[in-house]
Amino acid sequence: MKKALFIGLGHMGSSLLKGILNNKNFKSEIYGYDAIKETQQKVVGALKGLGSINNLDEIITNNIDVIVIGVRPESVDDICLELNKLDLSNKTIVCMANAVDLKRLENNFKEQENISLVRMMPNMNASVGESVTALAYKKIDSNKLDFIVKMFESCGIVEIIDESNFATLTSISGCLPSYVFSFFKGITDYALEKGFEKEQAFRIVQSAITGSIKSIENSNVDLKTMIDQICVPNGSTIEGQKVLEENGFEDIIKKCLQAAENKATSK
Repeated sequence: MKKALFIGLGHMGSSLLKGILNNKNFKSEIYGYDAIKETQQKVVGALKGLGSINNLDEIITNNIDVIVIGVRPESVDDICLELNKLDLSNKTIVCMANAVDLKRLENNFKEQENISLVRMMPNMNASVGESVTALAYKKIDSNKLDFIVKMFESCGIVEIIDESNFATLTSISGCLPSYVFSFFKGITDYALEKGFEKEQAFRIVQSAITGSIKSIENSNVDLKTMIDQICVPNGSTIEGQKVLEENGFEDIIKKCLQAAENKATSK
């Protein structure tokens, strides 16, 4: 049975672990490690089935196969420096830190032999099994890749993409929950201002959004046609749609995504 270690047990790391550990069909030993021991104890105590190590030397004694680096980008090089003191032969390093590319990982582990490197980007919906997790790599054994794919499929879907698209992927997936929450908040806040109770407003808007997504999935026409079909002349929808178009709604969205992509671009 393969073993995986997650370094960094913040919100994203713990969300992934929750999804993985909830999948009873995925057989592996999963460990967690965090430099802040209070955080480590809290997460290990909350997630049934999660093991832990107290220092990185235990990667060797515990025969860890896959190491997932989930620390902040500014801490990646320091973690790699510590890991590089170990013999990581035949191990796989997966890094999900924003804007940390494969070249940077290669430079950090250039003295290691027969090591596999994978770049990944999940999103916070992993905790409810609905993440989009992107992977990019250069060279990796098919069995090692299959293990990683299956592990993260516990949290949603997995997409293998070219690394050149990683910054765009970060903006349209990794960052997207925040923008969706903002959209949801704007609509529900409006409903509350108009006198709706919070629970009812949330229920109505949630159903309208999920229903709209299902309509897209089941439609055989493009989105512009779907919009036009709803915006009948002299109707309420078209009046609101005019406001969106007059104020450059799509352009605002694209500017938002571009700003996120710029930040996610490897330096």
